Amino acid sequence: MAQDVTKHLERAKRFLEKNKIQEAVAEYQAVLEVLPSHQESIQALGDLHARLNNPERAAHYYGIQFDRLMESGDLAKAAAVYARFLRAAPQPPERLASFAFLLQRQNRTAEAIAHYSAAAKLFFEHIRLEEAVTCLEKIAQLDPENSECHVKLAEAAERLGKNELAAHGYLRAGQLALAAEDLELALDFFGRAHALSPRDRSVALLYAEACLRKGEPAEAVRLLESFSPGEMDTTFLVVYGEALLRAGELDRARPVLVTFYKQKQENFKKLFELADAYLAAGEDDKAVDLLAETKKWMFRLRRENEFTAQFDQVAEAYPASLLLAENWARLYEELNRESKYFDVLVKLFDLYYDAGKLKEACDCLDRLVDIDPYDYRNQERIAQLEGKVDPAYLRSLTLRAGKAIESNAQNDQRSAGQEASGDAGRPENEEAKTQQVLDDLMVQVEIFLQYSLRPKAYERLERIAEMFPGEEEKNERLYALYERAEWWPKGAPPVPKVAAAVEAASAKSEAASRETSRDLAEIAEITSLMYRQATPREVLAVAVNEIGKYLGVARCLVSIGPPNEARPLEAGYVRAGMEVAGTAAKGAALEAIVRATPDSLGAIGLRAETTPALVDLGVVTALGAQLTDKETQTAAGVLLIGDSAGRVWKPNESFFLQAVGDQIVMSVSHTRLRSLVRTLGAADEKTGLLSRGAYLDCLLAEVSRARSQNMPVALAILQLDRGAELLREHGEAALESHMELVAKALESSVRQTDLSVKYTTWSLAFILPNTNLEQGRAVGDKLRRVAAGVKASWSGPPPTMSAIVAEATTRANDEREDVVTEWINRAEFGLDEAQQNGGDTILELATPR
Repeated sequence: MAQDVTKHLERAKRFLEKNKIQEAVAEYQAVLEVLPSHQESIQALGDLHARLNNPERAAHYYGIQFDRLMESGDLAKAAAVYARFLRAAPQPPERLASFAFLLQRQNRTAEAIAHYSAAAKLFFEHIRLEEAVTCLEKIAQLDPENSECHVKLAEAAERLGKNELAAHGYLRAGQLALAAEDLELALDFFGRAHALSPRDRSVALLYAEACLRKGEPAEAVRLLESFSPGEMDTTFLVVYGEALLRAGELDRARPVLVTFYKQKQENFKKLFELADAYLAAGEDDKAVDLLAETKKWMFRLRRENEFTAQFDQVAEAYPASLLLAENWARLYEELNRESKYFDVLVKLFDLYYDAGKLKEACDCLDRLVDIDPYDYRNQERIAQLEGKVDPAYLRSLTLRAGKAIESNAQNDQRSAGQEASGDAGRPENEEAKTQQVLDDLMVQVEIFLQYSLRPKAYERLERIAEMFPGEEEKNERLYALYERAEWWPKGAPPVPKVAAAVEAASAKSEAASRETSRDLAEIAEITSLMYRQATPREVLAVAVNEIGKYLGVARCLVSIGPPNEARPLEAGYVRAGMEVAGTAAKGAALEAIVRATPDSLGAIGLRAETTPALVDLGVVTALGAQLTDKETQTAAGVLLIGDSAGRVWKPNESFFLQAVGDQIVMSVSHTRLRSLVRTLGAADEKTGLLSRGAYLDCLLAEVSRARSQNMPVALAILQLDRGAELLREHGEAALESHMELVAKALESSVRQTDLSVKYTTWSLAFILPNTNLEQGRAVGDKLRRVAAGVKASWSGPPPTMSAIVAEATTRANDEREDVVTEWINRAEFGLDEAQQNGGDTILELATPR
């Protein structure tokens, strides 16, 4: 049989020498009848049918050659055959999928996706769902943001009964729909995923989050409650706690949120929301108990300012809650913040009085007088209690409050005189009453100034200016008092106001400090959420939603990418009840931010009357920030928030927007980098060299670079002589270990710009940019000498090395892929020639012209 094959091959070669193509074809076909997998005959038949202008038959044999190469693991040759001979001809789906796999190995993602898609389509047409699903899985891995692919994968997997895979596909499609602000579609996909995998917690969690966004907290509770026993994951706890809170199941929400904050001690925002909900439901005792527990945690963490700021908001929202006000006063008494304690006691007095708790009201008034005996409000409250409590007690308070006994006596005499003259029962002259109030206030100011209590003096002066505007123009005593205090009402003579300015700045600073503390905590929370996302689009979706909810705006838009980028990454948030804006409207608004000039704080304020783009968004005012890449100092995108009311933006909101914007840019960059690392994670673990999968891609890239920069590029391949024999004799582990030592020895012999690839088990390839053939030979010779000095772990004579050097062709009309294919084939033939010549040599391969 072997003799027959040899005869057919010899006759075929003779026919080819005589240019008898048809006869040669017949001989090679005869060989295949005996040996159907004879590689030489398959390749020859493909070439001969191509010469005979019979592309279908040529493609048939090239296809067989491709399949054989794939089976043998010679992926580089298989890729070259397909790219050169099969790409233009229709192929069966199996071959399309195989070539897509090769493209994937070479990191040619877009081409791999196209071939997997074509293969999947053909598999569907032939009702081969298993193979179609496999292709769709590959596409989903390569393009995780392709929603259509995830839906197709889910539907096909569902038909096959692969519920877990189908649920994952619907889940990913739902996430992408949510990022695109299509809540209804997202809910549909999440619902399908949950129906297929009802015990999958991640599915239920995302479905519940979407239900919360739609305003269906009861459904979110239903989805999550079966997972709740023993659940300690913070993401689950915060979503479940939020669902219970919004569903009104406050007692169930409390232990969930408490468990969350015991693990994640952040800004405790949800606990204050829960306290607010208790108060709204009339359960003040539970609210106060929760606030007391929260206070212990936050004080232990030295976050007193944050706690008091949050407590103030809750207490101010429920001014009629007596129990809350008592605890509010107790808080500031404990913190020894006298001015805030006084203000809360004033409110507490009113609550006690209205509730008929006169004893408690008196105790409260006692403390007010102790703190500030000169405050005019003390007199008002004493007057309220007249005739209702012990007169002796009131006289004592009056004396402590600084009101002269003589004044009372004069009032008594005046009343007696009025009564004797027949004026009994007539109300006191209103002008006299007004003058008395003014005199009392001026006396208090004089006392405060005398004892250097300027902040309290300024407070009284502000009260005078408010109650008696312009009075200083006709009242010399008041004018002198303003002058002495160095304080003047707005619009009055420009007398220095140094102390007043200091006090005002101090008050403003305290308020700003509270706001800044809240903002910083929220920035940290948003940043943490963004860095947990898998893709840049998810990062943006999380960011805009959190910004929009925290600032309470109608819309939040973000666009990441330089100004000239055709398709930047974009995401948007819209308040419930507002319509989703069109792409053109959002683009116009963002473009307005790009064109605008920031103010001194770096922010950009816009109004609808001067920026028509805002009208289409349904907002009246907008605040924007231009985002910058901190490493390159180049434009990286824009961020915009807008409100449907005439909102005046605060400086801290400008700072918040820019700070979060910087975090968005860094998070998107970080996410892209992670994806790139996964994509390029092709390095061989032991040698640190690039793996064979990256070889073709590197060659294509270097050929493109060489052409664009008009410079040469060479390839050197270093091969262990008798590699196959050594593998059989000493085993793969020994050979791998030796090549690992060779690779490490060669590290210092190549440049930083050279690319080193683990070519086969016993060979290494080096791609040498800006290197011609002569220079490449010198490099190859040097590498061979260094490698020969590495001692093998097995006994016997030291192994020798051969090297080949080949330069890429520079013919301008050749396609890049053709240049690389020819370059690879030339190098392969050179390696075969080196082994046929006995090894231990270096070959310089001529460059075709």
